[in-house]
Amino acid sequence: MNTLKSGKIDLSGQVAIVTGASRGIGKAVAISLAREGAEVIASDILPVDDTIESIRTLGSKAIGVTCDITNQEEVDNMVGLAEKEFGKIDILVTCAGLCERTSSDDISHMEWDKVMDVNLKGTFLCCQAVYPKMKANNYGKIVTIGSIAGKVGGVISGPHYVASKGGVHAMVKWFAKDGATHNVFVNSVAPGPVYTDMTSGFPYSDSMAPLQRLGEPEDIAEAVLFLSSQASNWITGITLDVNGGMLMS
Repeated sequence: MNTLKSGKIDLSGQVAIVTGASRGIGKAVAISLAREGAEVIASDILPVDDTIESIRTLGSKAIGVTCDITNQEEVDNMVGLAEKEFGKIDILVTCAGLCERTSSDDISHMEWDKVMDVNLKGTFLCCQAVYPKMKANNYGKIVTIGSIAGKVGGVISGPHYVASKGGVHAMVKWFAKDGATHNVFVNSVAPGPVYTDMTSGFPYSDSMAPLQRLGEPEDIAEAVLFLSSQASNWITGITLDVNGGMLMS
């Protein structure tokens, strides 16, 4: 029986893996977790030096690792490094992702596979790698990054992106149900449009959201922090909408 009651946010002594941590939402998440005391493994296919420096400035320990999340061997190596350096994994946040706007008429099989591999398969491989370790430790927090697109059929993104994020939302429910008796909490955050390097050039405007501004990486990071912490110990299997009011459910 799960007897972990919710409490204040304090990640002291906890170890977090954050993928896609070189920039944007992933970088903001890594910094937010470290601010609350977590030791962080910052992962990306791009350099994470700036993220590591920001975390160390906060007084937290951090290491960077190059990892292609679509490659199972690299994911396993990332998880193995985390265990070697820190001895455990308490938190996984899967921020690595790819957004494409190509219409259905123009999507090649190669582009479809690439988007699905990064967004859905990559998220699964990371969850698959840490999940048994969290079950064995009888505790863990997994937070995936979904999207409003996976709920409403897209804002301006293509059908492959929509399908990949919808798959992430569904997969979270499986892990949440299976992990509930082991104190493994699994949730997703579904951002609306957020200003990041990845979405630079997309035709977003502040007027799209009732709050009259689009998201910043920190808006998503603070929601992820909540779901990664003891403050959410009676929440599992949800997709939390963080979108400035674009979707109210």
